[in-house]
Amino acid sequence: AAHRDLHSFPTRRSSDLGLLLPAVQGARAAARRTQSMNNIKQILLAILTYENDKGRYPPAYTTGKDGKPLLSWRVLLLPYIDQDALYKQFHLDEPWDSPHNKQLIARMPAIYRSPQSAVTGGKTTYLTVRGEDTVFPGSAEVTMADIRDGTSNTAVLIEANDQSAVPWTAPDDFRPDPKDPLKGLKSPGRKDFPAGFADGHVQVISDTIAPQVLKALFTRSGGEVVELP
Repeated sequence: AAHRDLHSFPTRRSSDLGLLLPAVQGARAAARRTQSMNNIKQILLAILTYENDKGRYPPAYTTGKDGKPLLSWRVLLLPYIDQDALYKQFHLDEPWDSPHNKQLIARMPAIYRSPQSAVTGGKTTYLTVRGEDTVFPGSAEVTMADIRDGTSNTAVLIEANDQSAVPWTAPDDFRPDPKDPLKGLKSPGRKDFPAGFADGHVQVISDTIAPQVLKALFTRSGGEVVELP
């Protein structure tokens, strides 16, 4: 057999690898975003199933007899995401950080964990939009009829950045800064963020969106006309 010089085999140049790496990283980032959007869609489905069952959207949090916040809407949704057994372990008349309920933080369902996030310790970046004219204003429960801007025009759930993550059982969410509603949403290496709407659809929103347009998306009865690409 003829001897073939090993050097005659084609080798991949480092410049080729340099071109390949961003493509691989981009594909992985796109896959993570797709999975995150699917998580949001499943959460929205649970919210809408709750609404169909109760006739209203879940409150942002439950309250005790003294009116103080206890547990997040994420806990209320547990029976609607096949986590009824976990739901029954909560002491619903105690706050999220009571000695008993605090033990359940580590058991966060996978649906509340974004593949785009690096946070651990039972924290989530899937937050409802909070504010007086949002679908999740606080302990008050909003009906579909209250969303006068239209359910397809009203964002109710966003994926915040890691700095804005909260314990999943805590009565904390995303409260937009009136001057800079994108604060808490922008992430290094990402140019957009997923948002879930009151009708159940999910859309990726660019972080170059005009602040006034984003604020209009967050309100349920502001009367604004909003068009997204």
